[in-house]
Amino acid sequence: MRCPQCRVEMKRNAIGDTTIQECPDCKGMWFERGDLDDVKDEVLPEMSWLEINRWLDAAQFEADQSPYACPQCEARYLTTVKDQQSETEVSLCEQCEGRWLATGQFLYLINALIDEANQKSAPEYVKISLQQLKDVVMNPDALGEEWQDLKTVLA
Repeated sequence: MRCPQCRVEMKRNAIGDTTIQECPDCKGMWFERGDLDDVKDEVLPEMSWLEINRWLDAAQFEADQSPYACPQCEARYLTTVKDQQSETEVSLCEQCEGRWLATGQFLYLINALIDEANQKSAPEYVKISLQQLKDVVMNPDALGEEWQDLKTVLA
């Protein structure tokens, strides 16, 4: 797989149980579908309940077509989404749902999550705890994961 930015062959890099592709030149990172969330949980297990897919709330982001093609699909161009608050950028492939993070963007995303958790008020944590409790009850197939998220929020 070639780096969408540099066009050099990327190298496999394991982060916990997840393998990503990393460019040896620009240090950009390619995450296949779901891997970005898995890596976030490896790096910040105490914040597994926070959503790293911050760009899902389109009102806070601006999107543009990236000049880079998807390294996995190759024929499709990526869409770059920029968070106006944290200034993080993620390039998305709509077809394979992969994620491209240019140099330093993974660290920016992690820091934005830490800032988000630190800015929450007690009432917000109560609301999140109730949502996590609801998820435990409503989603018995993911009981272990949802229970862990609830315990983490309560802690």
